Amino acid sequence: MFKVKVKPAGKVLTLSTVALALLSTLFLDLLILAASLIMAFATLFSFSFGLWRVGRLSRKASVNPSAVELRLVAGASENFRVVIECPWRLSVYVRHPLKFCTVKPQPCLTNEAFTLEFSPKLAGVYDGDWLEVEIESPIKAFAFAVQLPFKTGLTVLPRVVPLAVRALELAAGLGVTAYEVPLQALGRGTEYAETREYMPGDDLRRLDWKATARLRKLMVKQFHMEAEGAVNLIYDVKAAGPVTRDIVAAEFLRMAIALSEQNVPYTLTIVNEAGGLETLRFRGARTALLTAVKYALKAVEVDLGFLYELMEPQAAREAAMFLKAMGLEQPTKELPLDGNFLAVTCLLGDLTWLMDIYEGVRSKNRRLTVHVPFKVWLDSPTLEEAYKDYEEQARLLAALKKKGIDVKTI
Repeated sequence: MFKVKVKPAGKVLTLSTVALALLSTLFLDLLILAASLIMAFATLFSFSFGLWRVGRLSRKASVNPSAVELRLVAGASENFRVVIECPWRLSVYVRHPLKFCTVKPQPCLTNEAFTLEFSPKLAGVYDGDWLEVEIESPIKAFAFAVQLPFKTGLTVLPRVVPLAVRALELAAGLGVTAYEVPLQALGRGTEYAETREYMPGDDLRRLDWKATARLRKLMVKQFHMEAEGAVNLIYDVKAAGPVTRDIVAAEFLRMAIALSEQNVPYTLTIVNEAGGLETLRFRGARTALLTAVKYALKAVEVDLGFLYELMEPQAAREAAMFLKAMGLEQPTKELPLDGNFLAVTCLLGDLTWLMDIYEGVRSKNRRLTVHVPFKVWLDSPTLEEAYKDYEEQARLLAALKKKGIDVKTI
C-alpha cells in the first residue's frame, strides 16, 4: 500500500502541462503542443519511475533491528539506532507514528544507521507497528511513502516515579529513631515553651518571677527558637493537566528529598483544588518524607507496582510496609510563620493563599521562594489557548518578581 503526495514541483509541472495543452488547442500552435507533450511525458516518467522505485523498496527493504522495547521517564530522551537495509543506496525520509519520536538525520540513507529520538512529555504506554519511508521521484515532482514493519513498545513512567523510589529507599534506611529532628528547638524566640530551674549563664531577663516565688528558687522561661534553617514546604496540587501535574509533583518531592538529606526540619502545607490550606507538622524527617511521597503519588495516580519493580527487594518490602502502615498526620488550618517558605505551584486559580503567605513572610522578615513550571502551556489543547496561558503566566511572574518574591522556573 503506497501513499502518493504531489510535491510543489509536481504541481507546477502538472498545471503547466494542462495550460500548454489548452493553449495549443486554442491557438493551434505546433510548438506549444510539442512543449505540452514533452512536459506531459516528464510528468508521466517522474510518476512511473517513482512508483517503480517505491515498489522495489517495499519488497526488498527491511528495518534492522525490527523492534524496540524501551522504558523511560517522561521529560527524558532516549535514542535508538536503526538501519533500513536495502540492495540499493537511496536517500529517504523516515517518519515514526509516535509524534514525540524524531528521526535524525533527515533525509536518511539506506544501509546507514540513523537515530530514533524518543522524547515523551506524558506518562503512559505507547506502541507502533511501522516506520514510514518516503522516497522522491526524479525532479522531485512526487513523493511515494511505504510502511515497513517495525514494532515499538514504550513504557513512559511519570517524572515522580524515580524520585519516589529514591525517597522510599532513603526513608527505609533511616531506621526508627535515626534522622529524627525536633518539631521546634529551644532557644531565642518569642513563643513560650516551658519553665526550668536557673543555670549559671542564663539570661536574667528571662527569669520567671511567679514560678520563682512559688517554688522559692530561681526559675527561667524557655522559648521556642525561631530557626532560620526551618522550611515550610508548600505543595499546590492544582494543575492545568497531566503533564504540569507530574512536573509539579516531581519538583515538590525533589525539594522534600533535598531537605531530608540535609537534615533540615520542615512542615508540609498542601493547597487543595479549592485553594484551601492544610499544614502538617512532623517530629521525624522520615514521616515527613513518606508523607510527601504519598501526596505526590496521589496527585499523579502512580501504579505502586512500578515503584517496587524499580527498587531493591528488601527496600521494596520495607517501603510497602511503610506506605501501608503510615497514616497521615492530623492537618491544621494554621500556617506556621517561623521559617522560610518554599512553594511549588502552577499559579492557577485563586492565589489569595500565596499573597497571604507573602504578607506574613514580609512581616516576619522571612524569605519566600516560588517554583513554577516553565512550560505551563504544555497541557493547553490549542495553540491559541497555549498562547493565552503563556501570557497569563508571564504576567503573574512579573507581578511576583515586582513584589520581591524569588521565582524559579522548573
